[in-house]
Amino acid sequence: MGEIVTVNFRGDELYGFKQDDGVFVALTPICDAMGISWEPQRKRLHRDPVLSEATSIMEVPFGGHRGQAVTCLKMEMLNGFLFGIDSSRIKDDEVRERVILYQRECYAVLHAHFSGKRGGLEPANDLPDGTRTFGESIRLVTEVRQTWGSQAAREIYFHEKLPVTPSMLQQPQADLFTYTAIRRDPEAA
Repeated sequence: MGEIVTVNFRGDELYGFKQDDGVFVALTPICDAMGISWEPQRKRLHRDPVLSEATSIMEVPFGGHRGQAVTCLKMEMLNGFLFGIDSSRIKDDEVRERVILYQRECYAVLHAHFSGKRGGLEPANDLPDGTRTFGESIRLVTEVRQTWGSQAAREIYFHEKLPVTPSMLQQPQADLFTYTAIRRDPEAA
């Protein structure tokens, strides 16, 4: 099992597990904290074709569910799980307000992310070396390659201190655009 991650959300202790392929959040404690029954949510989760693919069963090593196998969901899918809860069907006013509080907070986090207001998150290049798992580093390299190209991905790969082979240490061959720029340089003639 990977590193245990805990978050205190409005007085509720929520936790997840950091694995090589991402952070997985334990859903039973979230349902307990909101005051809703887990079993209907488990059924809804397994009916959803996207959310069901992002689940994992993990044994909880501490807390009220110690030693139990609980369903965990990839962190990036948690918003889909929360938004799928139909608060209008909850009869208990206090429970309904608690669910809406969680959903409202999730909307706020998504808005902050997409509007560029990330609430104090540091840019990737300011993170100390070794703060990401291997899987997170690989995903970072892939995203950089898709966004900024191969050279930027190469630089991030080395910055993240990922495994290197001797052929990777050789300079990459110039592409057509580099060749054209060299040919037109008046100093080169």
